[in-house]
Amino acid sequence: MIYEANIFVCLSAPLLIAVFLLRGEARRFTGFFILGLAACFLSGYINGYLTVAAAQNGAVSMTAAQSLIRLTPICEETLKAMPVLLFAALYKPKQRDIITVSVGVGLGFATLENICYILQYGAEELFFILIRGFAAGIMHTICAVILGYGLAVALKHRRFTFTGSFAALCAATTFHAIYNLLVSADGFWQVLGYLLPIAAALAILFLMRRRGKGADAKLE
Repeated sequence: MIYEANIFVCLSAPLLIAVFLLRGEARRFTGFFILGLAACFLSGYINGYLTVAAAQNGAVSMTAAQSLIRLTPICEETLKAMPVLLFAALYKPKQRDIITVSVGVGLGFATLENICYILQYGAEELFFILIRGFAAGIMHTICAVILGYGLAVALKHRRFTFTGSFAALCAATTFHAIYNLLVSADGFWQVLGYLLPIAAALAILFLMRRRGKGADAKLE
């Protein structure tokens, strides 16, 4: 049996102390990392409740595998988006800050999820653990980048704030659902699912580096 609450407390306790010791961006990132841990902790209970409720509803019968594709991405991405949306609404931050806190939430979520996964299924197979870490972990980070960048763009254009924010959430949820769908399959499609977040991360890094060179060229 995995005691998610105990793991959450053990991870959050030292980080909470760090929040009071740090300042500026480091404090903000650590705080949102903790919120990512909390989102992962809550999602376990909410996903379980929704799966059972759907299975008991004759009109919308749903297996655990179907729930992983249809319900889990919506629940998890919504929980991850809530603290970022609140931050953006209350503080009117810069675009870079929105992306930073969104990534912090995503990394916190991925950290607790990976730890619980390892404790539940074991850590004997290093190759499998590497696949898990570089696939599911990066997937949550990519979804956070999609959400953060989408929110930053939406807030920049005020008339698209609500529609743009919803579109960013839908894009992150869709990416998450596609990943879950592929890794739930066998053979080629499962391998493709594991490679999808890595390919997306490399594409984002390439675009960021290219954009950084363009900014440097303008300064010259």
